[in-house]
Amino acid sequence: MKLPRPVKARLLRIWRRLPGWARNIAEWALLPKFLVGGMAVVFDDRGRVLLFRHTYRDHYPWGLPGGWLKGGEDPIDAVEREVYEESGYRIKALHPLVIGGDRDLQRIDLIFLSDWAGGTFRASAEVSEARFFALEALPDLVEPFHVEVAKYGADVLAGRVRGQPRVPESGSF
Repeated sequence: MKLPRPVKARLLRIWRRLPGWARNIAEWALLPKFLVGGMAVVFDDRGRVLLFRHTYRDHYPWGLPGGWLKGGEDPIDAVEREVYEESGYRIKALHPLVIGGDRDLQRIDLIFLSDWAGGTFRASAEVSEARFFALEALPDLVEPFHVEVAKYGADVLAGRVRGQPRVPESGSF
């Protein structure tokens, strides 16, 4: 909604007078809310990408590891925590690889290029299996966008950057 200039100017004068705690409450109440997800693209020393078989996904059970950020959590810490909690594997998130979202779900996803740091797999309620796959031998039941992101991550590591993969208009990734 576009406000007339005099109304907008008056509201901004009121806003400047509000104490910080009141601004925080107003922002929380008025601004849209988004889920924030974090995923990892992890390659082993043979160039294979780590995929998890998720127990809750019907159409594409295989996908990149990751999960939701908790309130106030650093995205890098969240990705590393999620991978460990779901699998027992340790990774080191290095830097953002892809930033995208989902308009239908009001979600923002931060996908990090990550280093493998070890660990022993243990199944969880969310992940029944974890394996490294060669890019040319990915399972049929992997989320298509995750395939694009994995290939993009391999290109980044090899110095063949083509620009960020196209983020789907909506749906899971």
